[in-house]
Amino acid sequence: QLKAAFIYNFINFVDWPEEKMPDNDEPIIIGIIDNKDFVKAFDPIKNKKIRGKNTIIKYFKDLNKLKKSEGRNNSRQKQTIESLKKCHIVFLCAYNSTSIDNSAAIINVLKGSSVLTVGEQAGLLETGCNINFLVEKKKVRFEINLDSAKHNSLEIRSKLLKLAKRVIKEGKSK
Repeated sequence: QLKAAFIYNFINFVDWPEEKMPDNDEPIIIGIIDNKDFVKAFDPIKNKKIRGKNTIIKYFKDLNKLKKSEGRNNSRQKQTIESLKKCHIVFLCAYNSTSIDNSAAIINVLKGSSVLTVGEQAGLLETGCNINFLVEKKKVRFEINLDSAKHNSLEIRSKLLKLAKRVIKEGKSK
């Protein structure tokens, strides 16, 4: 639930391009990959509005074959990728069969779609993930790849950057 609360609050500190976050009543979509149990962590905040918008949680499964099916004509896979690109945030859970290679493949297909990618695997930030959770002394912390966020046309506000354990900016960790 703590990570779900972090993800929900990231919405207040990230600016999406107008075409991704128009000034209307379209909902904010948070996609969860590979961990259906994590969807339940959003129960306390499902009916709350943020930035004047409702929040929708979508669960995506069976993405562990994405890397293997890249380049193949797989219509179901293409539909899933298009649905992921419609999300505002995609959370890549480190769960069961999710490997760093598969997470990196998902991050790669989302590049340029103005989707904030959030993960929880060591080394994921270096693959282009925008925000990555880590646990340090039993506390949940996060790190930010500002370069990859900018490539996704996302602006992460300075208040959030100040709270990060580590920020990658212009190829360097700070």
